Amino acid sequence: MLLWLLVFSALGLEAWGDPPRFSRNETQARELSERLVDLFVGISQLVRKGHNGAPIIVSRTEWGARSLTCGAPLTPPVAYVITAQLSGLECQEQQVCSQKLRGLQSRSVYAQGWCDVAYNFLVGDDGRVYEGVGWHVQGLHTQGYNNISLGLAFFGTKEGSSPSQAALSAAEDLIFYAIRKGHLSPRYIQPLLLKEEVCLTHQQPGMPRKACPNIIPRSAWEARETYCPKMNLPAKYVIIIHTAGTPCNTSMDCQVRVRDTQSYHMDKVNFCDVGYNFLVGQDGGVYEGVGWHTQGSHTYGYNDIALGIAFMGNFVEKPPSAAALEAAQTLIQCAVGEGYLTPSYLLVGHRDVSATVSPGKALYDIISTWPHFRQ
Repeated sequence: MLLWLLVFSALGLEAWGDPPRFSRNETQARELSERLVDLFVGISQLVRKGHNGAPIIVSRTEWGARSLTCGAPLTPPVAYVITAQLSGLECQEQQVCSQKLRGLQSRSVYAQGWCDVAYNFLVGDDGRVYEGVGWHVQGLHTQGYNNISLGLAFFGTKEGSSPSQAALSAAEDLIFYAIRKGHLSPRYIQPLLLKEEVCLTHQQPGMPRKACPNIIPRSAWEARETYCPKMNLPAKYVIIIHTAGTPCNTSMDCQVRVRDTQSYHMDKVNFCDVGYNFLVGQDGGVYEGVGWHTQGSHTYGYNDIALGIAFMGNFVEKPPSAAALEAAQTLIQCAVGEGYLTPSYLLVGHRDVSATVSPGKALYDIISTWPHFRQ
């Protein structure tokens, strides 16, 4: 199988899709690149051999993890393995590695707002595999791949070092075990690499700013000019909605759908504009409704303090596409980073604050696993 090396940026929240930021000098960057290539080659050589070894997996209970609250299911077999190397978590034996992982989980939940650690499994330099979110739940490691990949993170190495032979062997065992048990396709794309991830410590200030998605502006979908009340920023809530109409799967169709929604809201319902701050299509596009600074007309009593994000379609029985879900999550993270949404925001379904079935049960079940969700 042709080996495929794909480098992502993964500093803090950057694993969710920020473009790479090259803050290191050229020598450091070259050394990092060489270590990642060594890691990739090491895994590739191991997985070519083939064997029936079983990994030593330290369960969440054994390393003292908090209860798992993530709920987005991972459907096997997945097609990709994505690996990362975490620094700042040096350890060589199970008790210390478990302590390091508890700290990582706490920072992931409380500092970064995630539901848990970002990876399905973490491979310690002690040669043990530590259960992250496991086989059946999506990780939070790489935008666009979370629902079709297993995320493996190496940790425990000294600063600037590559994983030990014991760690590489443990990763080998885990990959073959995943194939035998049907979690990973035998034709999987061989390990994709994340750039080395520096774990946040308590001394590091703040959270890196999240890049915003490409937002299709009002001018693109030929919005009518309107004058509506202004938002009270930063917003305190995010309200997830579905339009209950027909979904759209291409940018052209979605632009028509947004324009038709504006006409319906203005001409039939007497709103001052389209009722939502942003709309999300099945194509993964984010379409500007009334935008950041203008109140929507989606939820009585919340319009001035909540961002209304509407998925175009009806999601009572089937959920939106993975691209649409990730676009909405990126938009929310962007809103926090740009100051449009308070970092302590609450995320709710439309039905939680209004007498409606919106956003539909299938979508509601998904957003109930997202950070900051409150019923």
